[in-house]
Amino acid sequence: MIRLRPYKPSDAWPLLRWWDGRPAEEFVKWSAGRFSYPLTIEQLDGYFEEWCLKREDGWPMTALGPDGKPVGHFLMRSADYEKKSVRVGLIVTDPQIRGAGCGTQMMRLALQYAFETLGMERVTLTVFENNPAARACYQAAGFRKKTYLPEYWKEDGEAFGAYEMEARAENEGTR
Repeated sequence: MIRLRPYKPSDAWPLLRWWDGRPAEEFVKWSAGRFSYPLTIEQLDGYFEEWCLKREDGWPMTALGPDGKPVGHFLMRSADYEKKSVRVGLIVTDPQIRGAGCGTQMMRLALQYAFETLGMERVTLTVFENNPAARACYQAAGFRKKTYLPEYWKEDGEAFGAYEMEARAENEGTR
C-alpha cells in the first residue's frame, strides 16, 4: 500500500540514496537538466526552497510504503486552475522496489489527487523515448501518449526524443 504526503526536507536523504551508484544516463532521464550529476543535498535543499517555499504553482510529493518510509517521489508543477491542468515530473521510486507496481500505484494516486482534490481535468508528463519501463508504468496508471517530441533534450550534440503523455479525468472515472 502506497500513501502520499507533501515532501519534507528529510526526504532528501532517501532521494540521495536512490541515486547513489546509479548510472548518469538514468539520472539525466530523471532530471532532464534540473539537477547536476551526482545529486547532492545542497541541490535538494534548493529544490525544497524553490518548490515548497517560493512557488505557488507546484509542490513535491513523497510516496510512503506500508511502513511509512519514503519509496517514491514526484513533483506536481505548472498548476493552472483556470485551464484545470497540472504537470507531473521528477518521478522516481526506490530502486529496491522497482518492478513491484509501486510506481504505477504512486502515479494512480497522483492522478486521483489531481482530479479529486485539485479539481484538475488534465495531467501531463514527458518521458524519454528510451525509457520504456517508465512509459509502461505511466500507461498502466492511466496516461496516454499524446505527442512525440523528436528533439526534446540535447546533450553533447545528441538529441533525445520524448513522448508528451496525458491523463484526463473523464477517462479515469474519478469525477
